[in-house]
Formats: sequence, structure tokens, C-alpha cells
Amino acid sequence: MTAHADVSDTQRTVVLTPHPLQRVGAFALAKLVGVDHPDQLRSKEFDKASHLMTQHLLNTAQVESSKDPGGFWLAVGGLLWPNSAMAPAYWGKRSPHERREHITKWRALPERGQWPRVPCSLCGRSACGYYGKRDVPLGASPAYRNTTPRDHEGLALCFGCVSCFHALPYGCQIGGGRAAALHSWDEHFLRRFVSTQVGRTRQAAGLGAGTTKPQPYWREVTALRHLRGHSRRLTAGVQLIVFSNSNKEQVLDEHVMEQPLAEWLRSTAHNRQRDLGYKYLVRAHRIKDVPGTAMLARQVFHDPARVLTRAVLFLRTVAAQSCVVPGEVPSLVSLCYSYAIEVLQVNDKDVGRIGRLAEHIAEVLAPHRERGVLKSYESAHRDSRRLQEWLRKRAVSWALSRPDDRAEPFVTSEQWRLLFDSDGRGRLHQDLLFIAVLEQLHQRGWRVDDADARDALDDLDDDPITEENQ
Repeated sequence: MTAHADVSDTQRTVVLTPHPLQRVGAFALAKLVGVDHPDQLRSKEFDKASHLMTQHLLNTAQVESSKDPGGFWLAVGGLLWPNSAMAPAYWGKRSPHERREHITKWRALPERGQWPRVPCSLCGRSACGYYGKRDVPLGASPAYRNTTPRDHEGLALCFGCVSCFHALPYGCQIGGGRAAALHSWDEHFLRRFVSTQVGRTRQAAGLGAGTTKPQPYWREVTALRHLRGHSRRLTAGVQLIVFSNSNKEQVLDEHVMEQPLAEWLRSTAHNRQRDLGYKYLVRAHRIKDVPGTAMLARQVFHDPARVLTRAVLFLRTVAAQSCVVPGEVPSLVSLCYSYAIEVLQVNDKDVGRIGRLAEHIAEVLAPHRERGVLKSYESAHRDSRRLQEWLRKRAVSWALSRPDDRAEPFVTSEQWRLLFDSDGRGRLHQDLLFIAVLEQLHQRGWRVDDADARDALDDLDDDPITEENQ
């Protein structure tokens, strides 16, 4: 085999790089020809995948508008490859034959003599050309222009890397003028997600553009369902990357979920004790016009601290309104503890200290089961000063009713510090205290309302996406 042939073969293979979107595209390229991992793509399989992608675009040559049947890839062209042969600005001016010629030329490996003598910016192999926004999503905002600098030809890439960017939309959710990729450094998770998405994208391309109004936070919901359906322990977090490379609007938003939260979410579908609690957690996040699953998905990607806050608010509201222990307490409170320790990194010893104070509070409240007692305690929790006053009064009564000087104080200095002077986490500890008291009251036989009497069904599909239901 000649040296020229060796170089060409290298161009027609794939190397995973640190670029998240290149990695998503690499796994999509492999899936298109039924290969498990990009490393297993040889020149033959690579050529087959490249031909398949080009053929999908060529099939669009007879379509005049992205809104017409069969216009899926034309819409993708405007979203991701705005200056390419698929660009709307050129499309209407060309005949179907001319469109095919331009698409074929665009997607072909450049002649060897045209290659720049520089390495690929991503993988370090010989580049076959310079590529700009015609092929690669570049822009984030007006602060980072969606173009290459003036007098610069673009990003030096090998054919393998640029082909990964061409395969990128197969591994993305496309809709609402955006593409969304879910990336992880856990390659098993990334492969599985992209594998599922490739099938869905090809199905969407075959069906044409849908007219159904998307559910709120539908991108986050899909990512959440994939996380919960993953069969193995996650070794890395995930990135939800929402972007547009169009000439009309450039967007690149990245929402990072760290590994502890990603693994915790996965555990809720693979742990019997957490499964029911998760259903109640979804219920706790439901608000007007937004299903609980959608709001929970939004929180875990945008504001994880609010997950526990929302669950506590739900329990407080139910307790105040019904004046009994909410029926969700046994399952939801234990789930909240796990979230606090595993995700929010609350020290388990501090959780124990809060639990001991909750035992004392429950001992004080338990004999008084008349209506309004629990509501009064809940009211004290709404404001730190009122809670301090409530605890001081009970601490005095506790001390006066205990003749033994060796008896444990109602509230210790450590517990007080956790609640009111703990580097900005006092509100979190107060929330944990409230639900711990509810748990203690439940264990002491307080009347519990019927959780099933509240609507237990969420109006958004929340089944985890497993390998069985892909």
C-alpha cells in the first residue's frame, strides 16, 4: 500500500477528541452503520456512513421548503450548516440537479493536493482543510461571533473530525429552532443515549416536521428519562448543550449536571425504596400549566438546590392545610435525606444532629394532637426569627420539666449553629428539620392523610428510557 493510500485511510477513521459535540457526532457516525464504538470504524464502515449521510441530503434535492414533506434535512441545514449547499439563501436559486452537485462536492474528501500542511485542531492528525461555520457550530453569543476571524480560513480539521460534525444532528434533539445534545465523559452512557437518538432522528426525518406543541422543558425531560433509565452506575456527570448555528441566531447554552446528581437520579429508578419517593417528588414539583416531571427536569439542570426546597414546600403546604402528617412523608422524607447528603453534600453527622432535635420537638408536639398544633409549628418555620423564638420557649419548658440535670438539652449549641449560623446553609438545615419532625410524628402514630387521595398521576411521560423501551 502506498503512503498516499495510508494517509487517505487515516482520514477515513475517527478519533474521539475533547470536543463534546465532536464526540456526540462520532458516536452517531458509528451508530449509522451499526458499530458500537467510533474506534471500531474502519475505512469501509466510515465510507458507508458518509455515503448514507450524503444520500439523506441528496434525497432532499426535490424539496423546495423545509416545511414541505421530506424537508427535515433542509431545516437542519439552515440550523447547523447555514453557509453550505443546504443554505436556504442558495437553495431556491438552484435546480434539483445543481443541488445534488453542490451537496456531493461539499461532502467529499478534498483532493490530497488541497490539504493544508497543518495538524487537525482536534485530534492532531493531518488536516484535510479549513472549516468554518458552514460545517462546525462555532457561535455562542455576540461576544463570541459565529464566524471565523477576518483573513482566517477556518478551523483546521481532518476528514474524520469534520464528518463527526456532519453526523452531529443525528445524535441531537432537533426542534424549536435549536439542537440539543446530551454529552458525558461516561462513554457507555454517551453511546447509549446517542444510539437511541439516532433512531429517533431518522424516524423524525422520515415523518417530516411535526406540528404538535412541545411540552415545557422537553429537552430536559428527555435527558432526565435517559439518566433514570441508564443501567450502569454513572462515572461522570452530563452536559445538556443547546445550540443554534444559523445566521439568524447563534446560541450555545451549556447546562452541566455533576456526577453525584446524575447518579442520584439514576438510582431513583433502580432502588425500590426510592422509587415511590421519586413519584412523590414529581408530584411536589407540579405547578399550574407545568407537569411535575417537566419542572423537576428543569430544576435538576438549572437550579439543583431548588429540588429539595420544592419538596419541603410541598410537605409544609399539605401539613398546614390538613393539620395532619402528609401521607407522602415516609417515602419522600427519606429521599430528601439522600438528596441532601449525596447531592448537596450535607454532612451526615449534621443530618443526625438535626434528627435528634427533631425527636425532641416531636416529643413536645406529640401529646397535643388537636387541630392547629402542627399548623402553628409550620408557621414558626416560615421565618428564622420566629423559629428561634419558638425553640427558645420550648427549651425553657423542657429544662424546667426535667429534674435530672444530666438530661440532654432541648437544643444544643451545635444544633443552633446549624440552623442559624452555618455559612449560608441555615435555611437548608431548617428545611431538613421540618421534614424530620414530620417523620418523627409519623413514627409516633400521628394521623396521616391519604397520599393517594391526591392526584398521583403526572400528565407527562416519565418512564425511564431503558434499553428495553428504546
